[in-house]
Parts: sequence; C-alpha cells; structure tokens
Amino acid sequence: MKITIDNTEKHSREQLEELREFLSDNNFSFEEEEQEEEKEVKYILSEDGILIVGSHEVTFNEKIRGEELHEYYIEERSELIDNLIMWISECSRERASDKMLMQEDLEMLMARDDDYFFSSNSTNSYIFEDDSNFNETCEELIELNETLD
Repeated sequence: MKITIDNTEKHSREQLEELREFLSDNNFSFEEEEQEEEKEVKYILSEDGILIVGSHEVTFNEKIRGEELHEYYIEERSELIDNLIMWISECSRERASDKMLMQEDLEMLMARDDDYFFSSNSTNSYIFEDDSNFNETCEELIELNETLD
C-alpha cells in the first residue's frame, strides 16, 4: 500500500516524523524511491491559449496564428462546424473533392466533444487531446510563445 501525504507544508517536520514513526510501528514500510516519479503534465486548450493543469494558463501571442509561426493553431470546434456547413453549401460542383473532404471533416467533428483542438494552417489535419502528439504540440507552442514575449 502506498500512502501519499499532500500539503505537507501545512504540517511541521516533527508532525510528519511522528506520523511516519506511528505508521512504521504499525507495520507500514517506507521504501525510499530511487528516482522521483516524473509527473505527467496535463494541458487543456482554451480560446486564447493553453491551461497547464495545476499551474497556470499561457495566453498566446496573436502573431502565432496571424503570421502562421507554427503549423497548428487552436480552433473552436463549434465555430469550425459552422464554417464547414457554410463552405459545403457554397461549394461548386467543380470542387466536388473539396466538398467531400469538408463533409468527412464535418462528420468527424460532429462525433467529437472537444471544445478546442489544434487545426493545421495548411491541411485539414487536426490534433485532439487524446492524440499521441498533443502534449508535444502544446509544449512547442508554449516554447514558441515564450520566445515572442
């Protein structure tokens, strides 16, 4: 069994030692971890940036999207759905392949429940929170944003 004590700053060192001693006396073992476990950072997208859960929100410089400084930008799902419906209705017969791609994207987006996701500047490529490259993309954008401050 593993016991984790949160908010240790609210307790004195003596209190924590007393608790450890009590648990040891009652057959709880304390094995020192050789390596500190690396906590996985969780990111949540918002309209203007990325919330680093448990830390702070990074608001992106408008240049990132405006000047397409990164391949991906944050897109609001409901807004893109509205745009796709409009674009599909305006699409001419000569652009039937484009219309098909937009319809496929619309169907895919309608089946998801993400409020925000990453959308590519150059293709109809998307990155969602459950994609393997989501955290990497968040970190790249945060790092890029820091260089612009």
